[in-house]
Amino acid sequence: MIHRLLPRLAIATVASISLIFVAWLILARQIEERVLAWAEMRRAEGYTVAWQTLDVAGFPLSFELAFTAPRIAKDGWTAEAAILSATLLPWRPDKIDLATPRLAVAGPGASGTLDRATASLLTEGGRATRLTVDGIAATGRLPTEDLGRAARARLVIDRFAPTTTDWQTESLTGKVTLWRAEAAQRFVSQLLFAEPFDLDLEGAIKGPIRDLAGWRDAGGTAEVTRLVLAWGPLKLDGNATLSLDRQMRPLGAGTAKVQGLNPVLDRLVAKGQVKAQDASIAKLVLGLMAQPTAAGGSEVTVPVTAQDGKLFLGPVPVATLRPLIE
Repeated sequence: MIHRLLPRLAIATVASISLIFVAWLILARQIEERVLAWAEMRRAEGYTVAWQTLDVAGFPLSFELAFTAPRIAKDGWTAEAAILSATLLPWRPDKIDLATPRLAVAGPGASGTLDRATASLLTEGGRATRLTVDGIAATGRLPTEDLGRAARARLVIDRFAPTTTDWQTESLTGKVTLWRAEAAQRFVSQLLFAEPFDLDLEGAIKGPIRDLAGWRDAGGTAEVTRLVLAWGPLKLDGNATLSLDRQMRPLGAGTAKVQGLNPVLDRLVAKGQVKAQDASIAKLVLGLMAQPTAAGGSEVTVPVTAQDGKLFLGPVPVATLRPLIE
């Protein structure tokens, strides 16, 4: 009896696997067709969408798309890589996981790279609704000048509409997080502290951002809803509204809760940017304004201003602001 059942069971198993494989091949072909249709839709909207080859693998539990030399661009914004993998799970058709050894991104007057980049893309109706990108060894340039690097970086984009024509409409919203970031060597002498810093910035850009000068001239603004900076003894948690002045330097104002202002003042005195007597007066005044923190320290809430190429915490200039484009 068993001897007669075994061949039948083997035949049934082979047939089942064959059916699953055929079904997977059909779905893989449909996914490839959807990718091609999506690319055509974006091209009709003015995007450049291109790649050299596209292969689909992942049988039996997933669909893994491998692109070589993928590139997407529009209105001066470009993202490209040498190779890119995209993984889709049948039970999560609205989510795509991406990975590439190196991602290169460029926009109006700026560019950057991210190594060992991974991303999660959420979609709805064929359109992206949220993009989260993580990676290491992040670098930035503005436009051809090295800004520095971060050991790790995360970018979250909730909205990207660079062609919006309404200056009250958000063309870009999201969040940037940097861990152990360091400025390029040429900026080191201008910095308050030599240590790497951690930065968490969340906000939105209003108005079309095809080019920075046009954005500035038409009244574009950047709303920083929260900026958290940990840099040596300095801890800052604030918000601001920013634009650019005629020399393309940051211009704006906000408020911040600050810890570690005394070491900041001492550093400014050492650099010759603040007189010792003025620093002593500032410490006294700020000390009277300070409030205790839950951790047992103290913090002071001060206005933050970017004006005339200087960054001010209260009345104290703490940094020189360079033009974004020279």
